Amino acid sequence: MIRLLNILFLFVCLTAFAQTTENKQLKLATDLLFSNPEKSAKISEKAFAEARNYNDKIKALSKLVNAQMVLGDISQVINNSGLGIRLSKEKNDTINQIRFLSMLGNQYQQLNMNTDAKKNLDDAENLINTVHLPQSLLFITGNVYNVKGIVFKNELNCEFAVKYFNKALEVYNKLPYEKVVVTNKLLIDIQKAVCLEALGNSKEAESIYRSILNGDTRGIGYNKYYASLGLADIYLKRKEYDAAYKILESVNINEFNHYDAELTSLFYKLKAQSSYWRNDSKSYLYYFEKYNQNNREILQSQNQTISRLENIYDKNFSEKSNSMWMRNLGILSIFLIIFIFVVVFSHHKLKKDGII
Repeated sequence: MIRLLNILFLFVCLTAFAQTTENKQLKLATDLLFSNPEKSAKISEKAFAEARNYNDKIKALSKLVNAQMVLGDISQVINNSGLGIRLSKEKNDTINQIRFLSMLGNQYQQLNMNTDAKKNLDDAENLINTVHLPQSLLFITGNVYNVKGIVFKNELNCEFAVKYFNKALEVYNKLPYEKVVVTNKLLIDIQKAVCLEALGNSKEAESIYRSILNGDTRGIGYNKYYASLGLADIYLKRKEYDAAYKILESVNINEFNHYDAELTSLFYKLKAQSSYWRNDSKSYLYYFEKYNQNNREILQSQNQTISRLENIYDKNFSEKSNSMWMRNLGILSIFLIIFIFVVVFSHHKLKKDGII
C-alpha cells in the first residue's frame, strides 16, 4: 500500500500542475515520469538548478519530487519536500505549502514516524482552513484527511481515524468519477473497515469489504486483495475457519508480493493463522517464517531510509554550520579591517597634531 499511496499523491501533484504552462524540459520530465523516472529526475533537477524565478523553481522541484516518489526514494522526497515548503513560505504561496506539507506528512507516515507525520499534516490542514481551494485542488484536502486517518489508525486511535476517513470520503464524493478518485475512495474504505473492526463493528466492516468486492471493478486494483484478506481476518476471529480458508486460497500472492510488502505480510500472517487452526503444523511454520522474514525486510528498508535521511540532515547541518562559520569569519574580517583603519587614522591624526 505504501507504493500505491505514493502514486496517488503523485496524481495530486500532476493534477495540481496540469493547467500550468510548462517548458519543454518539464514537459519531457512529465512524459518520462513512469517510463524512465531516473531520467525524469535528472531533467527536473537540472531545470531546478537553471530556473531564474520562483514559479519555474517550484514547478521543477515538484517534478523532481514526483520522480523521486515513483522511484520510492523516500529520503530524497522528504528532503526536497522540506525545500519546497521553505521556498513557498518565503513567497507566501499557501497552495504550494499545502502540497509539499501533505507529501511530507505522507512520507513520514510510511516510515511510521507518526509524530512528524502528524505535525506536517496538521500544518497542512490549518492552511487548508485559511484558503478556498478550487475544485481541481480538492484532491489535496482529501489526501491530507486520508493520511491523518492512517496516522491515527497506526496509533490505535481508531475513533479519530474513522472521523478523518469520513471527512476524506466527503471530499472525494465531490470530485468527478475518475479512476484515481475511485481507487482512493476504496483505499479509505478499507482503512475505515480495519478501524471499524478494531472498534468492535465487524458487521459494518464486513459490509464494506463485500461492497468493494461486489462493486464496480474500475479502479479497484489491489484493493480487492485487501478486501479479501479483511474478510478472511473477520472469519478467523469468528472461528469460521473454512470460510477464511476458502478466501485465502483464492488470493494469488504472486500478483502483489513484489509490489506491496504490507499486503504480503498480511497474507502470510493470515495463512499462518488459518494453518494453525486447521492443525496443519507444516504450513503454519512455513507461513509464520515467511511472515517474519517479510517483516524483517520491511523494517530493514525503513531503517535504511531513515539512515539516509539522517545523513542528509547531518550534511545539511554541516553545510549550514560551515556557511555560518564563513559568514562570521567574513564579518570578523570586516570589523578587523575597520579597526585597523581607525587605529591607523587615529595614529596619523595624533602624529600630525603633534600629540605623539
